[in-house]
Amino acid sequence: MDKSKNPFEIRYDVLNMSKEILDRAYETNREIAMRAFDLAGQNSEQAMAAWEKYVPKMYTPEEIKKNAEMLYEFVTKKDHQ
Repeated sequence: MDKSKNPFEIRYDVLNMSKEILDRAYETNREIAMRAFDLAGQNSEQAMAAWEKYVPKMYTPEEIKKNAEMLYEFVTKKDHQ
């Protein structure tokens, strides 16, 4: 039996999707920062400069909500272009 989701379940799913998207982006950017740090090698000044340049800023709850709102807008959009 296919159960329709209520609005609260849909909002919860959209918030989860938003967080997952931001988690993946953060992890990808963190991996880039780690590689840049490793490539800088033994030079601590270069390593720190690379780390500061590429280390990602952790997202905030507000960013999760903003991203979720964009996703939810797509779901509720009336015109299906």
